[in-house]
Amino acid sequence: MSVEVKRNKGLVIRSAIPIENKTWENWNAQIHIFPNAIFEPSTLEDLIDIVKLAKTNNKTIRCAAQGHTTSSLSITKNYLVVVTNLNKVTVQRHPKYGWTATAEAGTSLSDFDNVIRNYDPPLTIDSATVYNTFRVSGVIATGSHGAKSIMPDQLCSMKIVTSSGEVCEFSEEINETEFNAAKLNLGLLGIIYSVTFRVQPMYNLRLTDKFIPNNEWLNPKNIKNLLESSDAIGINYFPFNGFNQSDPNSLDPNRDQIWIKYWVRTDEPVSFTQQQLEQSRKSQRQGAIQQYELRRSLIQNSEATPNISAKLWNDLTSKGNTSFVYQAPDAIHYVVSEEGVKFYVMELAFKVSPDFSNVITEYFFIMELLYDFARKGKFPINMPVEFRFIKSSEALLSITFNKDPEELYCFVNIMTVPGTPNWEEFTQLIAQRLFDKYKAKPHWAKEWEFIPNVTSYLSEVLSDQIKQFEKVRAKYDPDKMFFDNKSLQDIFSKSLDSQNGKDQN
Repeated sequence: MSVEVKRNKGLVIRSAIPIENKTWENWNAQIHIFPNAIFEPSTLEDLIDIVKLAKTNNKTIRCAAQGHTTSSLSITKNYLVVVTNLNKVTVQRHPKYGWTATAEAGTSLSDFDNVIRNYDPPLTIDSATVYNTFRVSGVIATGSHGAKSIMPDQLCSMKIVTSSGEVCEFSEEINETEFNAAKLNLGLLGIIYSVTFRVQPMYNLRLTDKFIPNNEWLNPKNIKNLLESSDAIGINYFPFNGFNQSDPNSLDPNRDQIWIKYWVRTDEPVSFTQQQLEQSRKSQRQGAIQQYELRRSLIQNSEATPNISAKLWNDLTSKGNTSFVYQAPDAIHYVVSEEGVKFYVMELAFKVSPDFSNVITEYFFIMELLYDFARKGKFPINMPVEFRFIKSSEALLSITFNKDPEELYCFVNIMTVPGTPNWEEFTQLIAQRLFDKYKAKPHWAKEWEFIPNVTSYLSEVLSDQIKQFEKVRAKYDPDKMFFDNKSLQDIFSKSLDSQNGKDQN
């Protein structure tokens, strides 16, 4: 942003200079907007000035980082604040947590990892998203997660510029209730300036991938035992992986395998030098682009999905089961981000039953539904379905909100190449089933607004959480400067209206 002093209705505005005639689109190009003004702040003072300017001009504000959020959370007709130029990282000793690291809102997870990894002593975060291109404010505001917990639960404090133009700090020590609202706030409390994570000394993880026939391994006991003996696990279903083009009877779910991924802490040395790792990442990027082009070809030729999917599966499993040791951030970010590879993605979370049986039930339901679609000539997905197990959270708007810290939630992540026919029909059926059976909730950052009646549903299942969150939101944004999102407005208004009606009765 240009650093200038401008007078606006008596206010001294140092640096709130918008970028003229610029549009903004999100990562997968499904959202394209032309707001009244776009700002790219570089300092805390910039953020304060933008808020003052919005207040003077009676404008609302929404924020964006790298744009990987595929729901409407960043959409606005007024002021859009893109925070990617706020990218400083500092490390400090903490009397309670040992080590902490503070990152400005636009810091990528990659840059954050690099700073703390190269600190003396080397440090790391305990859990993070698979991709390291995401920005810290985006993953915090939306409750994004890795393989074991949501990222907001690794915060010890954060700073937000609220609608008054003040910089407010939130932490458990200052006010636990307000912190549980702030650390996953969907942009409703103000502009996140910085977040402070608990970090720890660097450690290594053994990352193992196994490919086993469904009927040989997939049962509740095996999932529970593996989870208890690992740092984190994921199970994946690769569509139609048992298909054989030369055998017309091979389109059969009984031929399919499960892909199991798990991480275990270890004192063993890493398996690769940094140079070898960089070369591997380069090959992964090239492979990701080639696979993406194959999947894109299915948009116009969807009946080839079983054949292409089986080919990609055979390429993946050609070396058999693998097990290698990495430094923690390299194992956590195990998928190399390739920004040119885009997809639709819906993710839902439901509470895991004590014996894990509902996880098995829903795994087979999704697989069988996919084959049911295939028998009708419909092939709605062409990428793996992922199941991950995430700890409960006390963040009020978390989809894993639960006061019991021992509760687990299963996250089901369903992806496909944009434009794949029948995607919405397929995912809506899954969403409705999980809503009805488990009161499942969608990941805020991914696609969910196309699900029929979803705002009414969320207003009901999040009712108690919204009531608590609204008290904090109204305190810091009484004029609703940051409440510029139709879906959230619908959810909150329906929920609060319902509560008011109950109170009157």
